[in-house]
Amino acid sequence: MLSVKDLVTGYGDMRVVREVSFDVLPGEVTALLGRNGAGKTTTLRAIAGLNKITSGSVRLDGADIGPLPPHRRIRAGLGVVQENKRVFKRHTVEANLLLGGYSTGVRRKQLRESLEEVYELFPALRGRTSTPAGQLSGGQQQMLAIGQAIMGRPKLLMLDEPSAGLAPAIVLEVMDSVEKLKRSGLGILLVEQAVEAAVGVADRVAVLEIGRVVMSGPAGAIDDLEIIKEAYFGRVPGTDAGLTTGAPD
Repeated sequence: MLSVKDLVTGYGDMRVVREVSFDVLPGEVTALLGRNGAGKTTTLRAIAGLNKITSGSVRLDGADIGPLPPHRRIRAGLGVVQENKRVFKRHTVEANLLLGGYSTGVRRKQLRESLEEVYELFPALRGRTSTPAGQLSGGQQQMLAIGQAIMGRPKLLMLDEPSAGLAPAIVLEVMDSVEKLKRSGLGILLVEQAVEAAVGVADRVAVLEIGRVVMSGPAGAIDDLEIIKEAYFGRVPGTDAGLTTGAPD
């Protein structure tokens, strides 16, 4: 569904991400892990069209979306949930959701169907349709942000730190919703620092350190989370079959 190959990007003349490659398959979660400053969010911004791609390629469902502006990437099937629960806090829950669908040109009948799907996924929102988003709890705002993104019926959903600032019990709820979304056939790119929560729902993992992938492979090949924690600091011990490693320059 998503193929990132040898991606190089950054800010102005500063290269932050260098030759990063990974894939996201339909109905699977690829977790992009790493400590603060590793380049995770910068990678997402480049895929979304918010940062210039210096070299490499980004393909969505086989099509090269690198030359497209952000709004056309969204219409091509890319859904994005940014960090810090980006919702319209003065608008109601339902208005936020409808805005998510309108922005991608979804037809009115499909909007009502999508609303029902979101309320089934997040029952806590169903009884608060007329509530301003700013009055929701942090966990409910995160659910609303995810719901807003899936209203546009994306092929690929990118989630940037969905667990940030949430209580452990709410993190479990959010990750449970990620699990349900992937079972629906959606491809998901999950950027996280919460290692256990991310690996618990992931099918594949890629660990970034100083803008490079230092470890990647199937999540099922990880027997010890300490392997990932070591990779965060560029000290990757010998790993089992299925995992590939590479130290940053």
